[in-house]
Amino acid sequence: MKSSFDNYLKQFGKKINVVRKAKRITQFQLASLCDLDIRTIQRIEKGEFNPSLKILIKLALAFNLPLSEIIIPLENPDSNTNSNETAR
Repeated sequence: MKSSFDNYLKQFGKKINVVRKAKRITQFQLASLCDLDIRTIQRIEKGEFNPSLKILIKLALAFNLPLSEIIIPLENPDSNTNSNETAR
């Protein structure tokens, strides 16, 4: 069973992927903007890498977004339900 931290990393990776594509930036371009190896970007987007605060700040600056915007997951990382469903 995956931990909630692993689930959060997966959701964070999805968020970075969605934002990157919305801004029409390739993984290569994002890596260049952040002064990172493209494999690091790929691992972040797959939820296989725990980025440091320095990397989070570089991503936020590359996207021209506040740091808080990129670290909020697309959905509850502990949720096993569809992201369109909301618990109330």
